[in-house]
Amino acid sequence: MKRFKATGRIATIFLLLPILAILLFNVSASNAEDWPTFRGNSQRTGRSVAEAQPERQTPISGQVVWQRSVSGGIQSSPAIFGGLAYFGSNDGTLYAVSEAEGNLVWRFGTENWVASSPAVRGGLVVFGSYDGNVYALDAFSGALKWQFTAQNIVASSPALANGLAYFGCLEGNVYCVDTTTGFLKWSFIAGREVYASPTVADGVVYIGNHDGKMLALNASTGELIWRAIVGGPVTTAPAVANGYVYFGSWDGKLYCAEIKNQAVIWRYDSGGSIESSPLVENGRVYFGNLKGAMTALDAKNGRVIWQTETGQTIMSSPSIRGSQLFFGNNANEIYSLDAASGNVLWKIMADGPVTTAPAVGADAIFVTGLDGIIRRIR
Repeated sequence: MKRFKATGRIATIFLLLPILAILLFNVSASNAEDWPTFRGNSQRTGRSVAEAQPERQTPISGQVVWQRSVSGGIQSSPAIFGGLAYFGSNDGTLYAVSEAEGNLVWRFGTENWVASSPAVRGGLVVFGSYDGNVYALDAFSGALKWQFTAQNIVASSPALANGLAYFGCLEGNVYCVDTTTGFLKWSFIAGREVYASPTVADGVVYIGNHDGKMLALNASTGELIWRAIVGGPVTTAPAVANGYVYFGSWDGKLYCAEIKNQAVIWRYDSGGSIESSPLVENGRVYFGNLKGAMTALDAKNGRVIWQTETGQTIMSSPSIRGSQLFFGNNANEIYSLDAASGNVLWKIMADGPVTTAPAVGADAIFVTGLDGIIRRIR
């Protein structure tokens, strides 16, 4: 693997200077309305740090405020930061559009699909590409700061914490890279492919692989602390909450491992492969499966609270805002459910499957799909 400093590749910028100045001020610091990474936070729980704000209780009604199309399908979940929405596309490009109106601010081209969801922190946006590189760009201008070359496709969505970027690669390694220099700090040989996205909590990196392992690694050194082995590949991002790790597997089971005792304490068989990352909120775990069910479990014991059938594969990872749950499915539908009961509040149609996780903004959600469209929905 190699680290490269900025090269001749540049971003294409589309804004006038006065607007750039405003966005520069906004990007310089995060605020409570940001959703800067896949699943909203470093614990990947699927909620925003601003969830307690009263204005977040105003319901999202399902109205599409704006939509912007790009030339490739979108498997990359959006990130929201400093007034911009960031997402990758199968056309090999990372896009930054204005949160308010969807205007294109800048774009940066790679050599293959960008299915990795971007992470934004410290003025950088970091993401992986099927071309085998991880890129760090200036979040304001899209200028390349550094790129790190792995040995295979990087579909994993990076986690940023304490000046470090963590991600997996299809050659079977987990990497830790310094976000200032792009230099490798450590790598861990996981064995099989690592499609999954890492979660960082309390000095530990949690990440799954195609061997059916959930790995707990020391975030500073990469040393293996413990692992759980399950019956199928783990390609989703685990959620960490209240001393427990929750994750799904292709074996159709949702697992809960207690961190203190380093052991799985319960499992729930959903009857269908799980490629949807779990959401943890108010003592419940929410997730979808390939049979088309969105399920809510008691986080303590795995007991079913409710289950809603959509009739089509759910690969989308749910997000929450107030009492509303949001996700998409492969029938081109975007759903909002009541988080307490599972009742459908509304659903709207996209023009292609929605396999990504909605991002939650101050007064809207942002949803990308394989139709090549990002939508702002209020």
